[in-house]
Amino acid sequence: MPAFIELIALLLLMAYAAVQLGILAVWGVHTYYVRRGMPGLLAERWSFLDLWIGFHLALFLTLASLAAVSVWMGLLLALFSPRSIPVLQRMFYTADRNAPLFWAGLLFVLLVQNAAFVSVAIWYTVGKYGIDTGRLGLVWNWQAVRQGVLWGGVAFLITPLVELLSMGVLRLVLGAPAFTRLMDWEKQTVALDSWLETLQPGITMLGFILVVAVAAPIGEEMFFRGFVFNLLRHRTSFTSAVWLSAALFAVLHASVKNFLPILVIGVLLARLYARTGSLWSSVVMHGTFNFLSAMAAIILGG
Repeated sequence: MPAFIELIALLLLMAYAAVQLGILAVWGVHTYYVRRGMPGLLAERWSFLDLWIGFHLALFLTLASLAAVSVWMGLLLALFSPRSIPVLQRMFYTADRNAPLFWAGLLFVLLVQNAAFVSVAIWYTVGKYGIDTGRLGLVWNWQAVRQGVLWGGVAFLITPLVELLSMGVLRLVLGAPAFTRLMDWEKQTVALDSWLETLQPGITMLGFILVVAVAAPIGEEMFFRGFVFNLLRHRTSFTSAVWLSAALFAVLHASVKNFLPILVIGVLLARLYARTGSLWSSVVMHGTFNFLSAMAAIILGG
């Protein structure tokens, strides 16, 4: 890994640790005040602490589910097919994108992750806050769905321009050599278009398209718009809620090159959800954008 990427990773890790310590300190002071009958620092409903716990709960559920499945699969393979274990280990350690089992594992990870997003969002909004599905925006609305398709198409058309702007700014800030190394690193790790270049036609490709166009939009919209955006809207101004939820949405996609395009998409998703009052509008917009992007990457990559 290039030295500057290691530096960026270290700075991000330090920032993450600082945020964790800060939140734990606030939580500790809040608990101290409440136990002594004084007003706490955190709200009982739509608290920033819920956002922190919700994110880590989704992460924990994802990792716990994957760990449980991995243990059971390892036991079954050890009992019935021990010779296949070294082959699977080499395939995943080398990230062999041409192996169907690698893509099957990736699709399973994405499904588990989005199931965790949905579970956490429902737990807080419907469970803790007592919001019915209608107020949350889960009532089907054909007008909102049509707007979602339209906005998704527009987002697909403007994203290449935003991406060009983003890459130009990065090249200017980092310099050409560092920018080239960063692009090479992203291509080998998080760049979806380069991953899709190795995806062969068949059931695996169909499964991947269904996951990114259906499962991922449902999970991410339930979490980032249904939960995160609504929480921030209760604690900050509307504009701040839009941009903060979009920024968190972009950060968690872990792409420097695509941070600005994903930020813009997140802003559009939040505004469409607020405009229609229907979570299905943002789900359909997200799904339309992902479908068009995946198909474009597959066609151009082929």
